[in-house]
Amino acid sequence: MYIDINNNLHRTRKIDDSVSGTTAASAWVEGDIVKVANIGDSRVIVGRRIDSEGETKDGERAKYKAIALSNDQTPYRKDERDRIKKTGARVLTYDMLEGNTPIHENWDIELGVGLDEGGDPPRVWSPTGKYPGNAFTRSIGDKLSESLGVYAEPELTTHQMVKEDEYIVVASDGIWEFMTNQQCLDLITSSPTLEMACSKIVAEAYMLWITNETRTDDITAIICQKIKV
Repeated sequence: MYIDINNNLHRTRKIDDSVSGTTAASAWVEGDIVKVANIGDSRVIVGRRIDSEGETKDGERAKYKAIALSNDQTPYRKDERDRIKKTGARVLTYDMLEGNTPIHENWDIELGVGLDEGGDPPRVWSPTGKYPGNAFTRSIGDKLSESLGVYAEPELTTHQMVKEDEYIVVASDGIWEFMTNQQCLDLITSSPTLEMACSKIVAEAYMLWITNETRTDDITAIICQKIKV
């Protein structure tokens, strides 16, 4: 599906996708099986209840753990860096590109668990020019970057839900830029309704963007809760 959308986007004359594109994530649920596809740094997580026997004491909130069902495709991942570099692309931060800091590959951040607080992530660059500068290694669109390995082929994963898995969250990269998986889940489980949880996540992501940047990215979240029978 992602590849077809990407090809159709290239063919249209209404949108110039040469240096414009999008990441994406989707989840298909069949019974207790969740099938996930993702490209780039949009993300899918599960919220799992971890109280013993599923019970809490009076006045205590239930405890939940965030479990990632997708793995961001960015230059932070060594396997994605290696794949990209085989095309001849360079993987550098802005400061490395400008010669302000030494070139290295000492990136050990596990996105989702931790955050990139340095503000200068590794990016994909042409071997001969200062473009395109993508901070992701797969996307829909970004036609100029395809020759550098930034393509629309998704990674596919399958997760079998257990009885403690209560939430599925599908969210765009704007949610995750300044928020870990667990921080997102904590906002959900502290909200009385899913509608309020979605509003709280989007509002928090927006506040973090305008606090840390002069712009905002796409901020979209979908939350599904298991129906208890």
